[in-house]
Amino acid sequence: MTSQDNPAGQWSRPLRLLHLLLAIAVTAQLCIGTFMRSPHIGRPDTFGFVSHEILGFTILALILLHWLWSFTHPLEGLGHLFPWTRKGLNRVFAQFWQAARYQQLPSSGPDVDSGLAGFTHGLGLLAVTGMAFTGCIFYLSRMGGASHDILEIIEDVHDTLAVITWIYWSGHLAVTMLHSLLRHPTFTRMFGLFD
Repeated sequence: MTSQDNPAGQWSRPLRLLHLLLAIAVTAQLCIGTFMRSPHIGRPDTFGFVSHEILGFTILALILLHWLWSFTHPLEGLGHLFPWTRKGLNRVFAQFWQAARYQQLPSSGPDVDSGLAGFTHGLGLLAVTGMAFTGCIFYLSRMGGASHDILEIIEDVHDTLAVITWIYWSGHLAVTMLHSLLRHPTFTRMFGLFD
């Protein structure tokens, strides 16, 4: 994708749709997970827990689609999300230092070498992937009759990843709002589905 193909600097429509669906589903999942009660011996499944399972598998499917997209579209995928080379990490730290020192957020978009933004989104994708996979492992282990101790360990890892995802979600929302206050086109580049 070149800036000539995409003069508005927007991400591709499939990626924008995936991001929107993940944003909605993960937000709902985090809220449901905060208030639901997990089933235990003698306690039946609750509506919140069943909803959490169904939404969890939906998120897992969206995550798998996102990873497939990332592997097949390097400008929007792995190259953007994981700038973990020496040059890429130097750019990430330089942009972070610039943002901290001068209160200037770096631009982001498919036509911009946005190390910090891509790096941050990559960390979010890893957190949500871990949360979705541990939830799936918990479900399969529970259906397979795993012991209470094994389920507790899996649930603890899943809950830890949920806390990390909450922290990421909160920070991501705050930076998105800050971009909007600074009149950066970040929000429309990601959520303008009909442009």
